[in-house]
Amino acid sequence: MIKSVTILVLAMLPSIATIFLLIEFFPYTGLGRIVSIPVTLILNLTFFAWFLFLLLKLKSRTFKLLLWIAAILLSVALAIFLHPQEHLPNVMSQLWNQILLD
Repeated sequence: MIKSVTILVLAMLPSIATIFLLIEFFPYTGLGRIVSIPVTLILNLTFFAWFLFLLLKLKSRTFKLLLWIAAILLSVALAIFLHPQEHLPNVMSQLWNQILLD
């Protein structure tokens, strides 16, 4: 049980770091941040708990590692997509424009 909780906390760290970075670099959220941050955390926690339960049945360590990397990337993408913007385009559009313009 303690190992599972530790794994869940470690899996949530990239998503939490992403949320902090989004708050720092994309602050124009209005009141949407009050709703979006708890929803993002709850969705990610639920996703990782379900994912951990599913991975307990697998034997291959390499396959588990690849699935964990995919799951963490998916949780970071979820945090980015759920971050609101009040009057600017969504975060993904802003990031994409910055990548293309630089």
